[in-house]
Amino acid sequence: MSLPASFTRNRYRGQSLTNPAPVAPPSRLLTSANPHFSDNGRRGRYGVAYLRALSAHAGVGFHETPSDEDVDALDVILRFGRASAEVQVKCTGGFKVGQGSATLALESAWVEKWAGSYHPVFVVLVKVPPAVPAWIESKQTVTNHRTVAFGKRFDRLHHVKTMKFTKSDQLTAETLYDWRDEVYAFHEAQQGGTK
Repeated sequence: MSLPASFTRNRYRGQSLTNPAPVAPPSRLLTSANPHFSDNGRRGRYGVAYLRALSAHAGVGFHETPSDEDVDALDVILRFGRASAEVQVKCTGGFKVGQGSATLALESAWVEKWAGSYHPVFVVLVKVPPAVPAWIESKQTVTNHRTVAFGKRFDRLHHVKTMKFTKSDQLTAETLYDWRDEVYAFHEAQQGGTK
């Protein structure tokens, strides 16, 4: 006995009982190409690489702290020409990309190091989808990062235990021009105060 086509379409949302929809093979990106690379390690590398791409787009020098020298809770130095900014990058899949706000818990050791710095310190939060294969969508004519980043300057008076990022803190290549101006103004004020 065969079922009417309308029953099959309605009950199974367009899938035929005799010809089920093809199942896509699982993505190879579900596991690292290097078995010693954890998903957490992949997120860490991706966050820094994402900031590197924005820096290249804006024409900002980028110096990454070697992993064995990461003792100051700083991942990157952005070089703007006359002055530089220190940056800590965090990458997470724990929030929905592009939705609402995100609060980053700060470790007391980070806060102590950033508060003692003589340079402006910025914190970047890169948000990726929870599933690794969803981070980048590759099409024939375009590659899309399904990612959003937020960044702001660390303030030792307000950022003691957490930093909250909202849509107004979205980080783009153009944001780096604002950071450059802020860093220049900071150093000019310091020089003016010592004369």
